[in-house]
Amino acid sequence: MVSLTAVTATTTEKSPWRAMLFAALFTAIIALATALVFQAAIPWLYVIAFLLIGAAPVLGYQMADGSLGRDWLSLIAGIIGFILTFILWPILVGLLNKRQSVWRLLLASIVGIILGVIGFLLLGTFVGQNPAWVQWGWVLLWAIWGGACGAAMSAYAKPQEAA
Repeated sequence: MVSLTAVTATTTEKSPWRAMLFAALFTAIIALATALVFQAAIPWLYVIAFLLIGAAPVLGYQMADGSLGRDWLSLIAGIIGFILTFILWPILVGLLNKRQSVWRLLLASIVGIILGVIGFLLLGTFVGQNPAWVQWGWVLLWAIWGGACGAAMSAYAKPQEAA
């Protein structure tokens, strides 16, 4: 007789690379949606899509951590913080998530936006006169920012408390 058992596997390894990849991918998808909605000239959809850029790094971190959907306060903080600026985003996310350091998230956000602007300008330099590069530069800027924030969230997260 064969006994059937259920097995669950959890990972205790934190991978900043995986978090960076998921965060950059989610941020790029939402930034692309924002750019496409902006071209469609639907202002209220553009605002909603733009605000979701703030939640994308948190979603990427949660996806890599295996805790997708468990911490809604961080997602809400990401959206509200992105309304204000990318500087207040890490402050709100860090304050509403006990596992994150505000200062490390702030540093990652600033480094991410600087690297994103550099990527945006480099893309413009290589493409040249074609104005279509601005849409892809926009996506690249926010993907780099989201990836940097997701990697920092994964690399410096405090251990999760046992429930």
